[in-house]
Amino acid sequence: MKIGAFIVFAVFAWLAYGAWSLHEKDPVNHTSTLTLALGGIAALSLLVLLFGKSGAKSKASK
Repeated sequence: MKIGAFIVFAVFAWLAYGAWSLHEKDPVNHTSTLTLALGGIAALSLLVLLFGKSGAKSKASK
């Protein structure tokens, strides 16, 4: 689960950075809504990465 959360975080953080770059270059045609949405998904996956249970620990505790 943590590997998947890391991959999701990396991809969505990269996409959010690209969306922010487009917004900075041309704010009239590219709003910050996409940046905020992608950044929110990246933040949620970072929370799962930091505070989520790993698969090995959850299987061992059962």
